[in-house]
Amino acid sequence: MNRVGTIVWKEWRLAVDTPMGYVIATAFLLAAGFFFGNSLFLIGQAEMRGYFSIMPLLLMFFVPGMSMRMLAEELRIGTFELLATLPVKTVHIVFGKYLAILLQVAVLLALTLVYPVTLSWLGNVDGGQIAASYIGALLLGSAYAAICLFASSLSRNAVVAYVIGFALLLALFLLQQAVPLFPPAVQDALGMLSPIEHYQLMLRGVISLDDIVCLLVTSGVFIAFTVFQLERRRWA
Repeated sequence: MNRVGTIVWKEWRLAVDTPMGYVIATAFLLAAGFFFGNSLFLIGQAEMRGYFSIMPLLLMFFVPGMSMRMLAEELRIGTFELLATLPVKTVHIVFGKYLAILLQVAVLLALTLVYPVTLSWLGNVDGGQIAASYIGALLLGSAYAAICLFASSLSRNAVVAYVIGFALLLALFLLQQAVPLFPPAVQDALGMLSPIEHYQLMLRGVISLDDIVCLLVTSGVFIAFTVFQLERRRWA
């Protein structure tokens, strides 16, 4: 775990010390503030359902930016091969970088806690529903982080890794939107497997074990894909 922690700390320092990290954080907070303010001031609803309903789209644009250089840059400059010669397993490298992305997502979501605090000044808020929505957003972010980290392992170019990660998340989003077009049996299967569907169920304020398991399994599957891809590169 010390090895994983070292990698997390290294990546966190890079995210904090580089302009890209500040650009991503600022852009995310501006976009999140816009959608929150849109519901509050334009629509006149003192609630956060509109804000959380747009979260899959927000994360779709920003999580690939957090993860695109994680492995692609290591592969481009050859430092991954150096790491591979050290007494650290590929799974430690992948898990450390995954946790670093997840930490960035968690910090960005934590910074938006000012929104429910603002709503509490304006009137009564459903604390349970908001808490469940934040937990759901973090779990959805964890699934997105694993998917985009896998995308970063597929290319030595960070920009290409961003495009691949965004394309994978967009395909996931579009498939979710197309679910009503399928037969009922297929709809049930897709709903059970779709991380976005389980996230949307959490927005009702109830967290079920099925929702948590689906999102965690999605993360685990793509972390395993990433480890396999890097091992394949290592022994190719």
